[in-house]
Amino acid sequence: MLYGLIVFISYMLLGEFISALIAWPVPGSVLGMLLLFMTLVIRGGVSDSVKQSSQSLLPYLPLFIVPASVGIVNYMDLIKMEGHIILLAMIVSLLVGIPLCGWLVQKTMSTPAKHKGDQL
Repeated sequence: MLYGLIVFISYMLLGEFISALIAWPVPGSVLGMLLLFMTLVIRGGVSDSVKQSSQSLLPYLPLFIVPASVGIVNYMDLIKMEGHIILLAMIVSLLVGIPLCGWLVQKTMSTPAKHKGDQL
């Protein structure tokens, strides 16, 4: 489990470094997740230690939403001015995102899984 946490933190730090280096407006943690995802896709699987670490962190996922939700209070003036546009963007993203996720799950489940042992 410790190895999996080290992998997660390493990719987060790598994402933060790249984000600061190229001054891109994407948060480093998101960039790190993208790099980790690309690594896992290229390698074709997830190691047992990374899988165990991710499964142990999964119950705490709702706690990561709380700071963003509380931070909305700082932007109440913007929400009052642009709330209808934000609401429209949320509805459109839901109407596109839900069917797309369903389609991706169906495509993923229809392809045979590759298991190559204990990889990153």
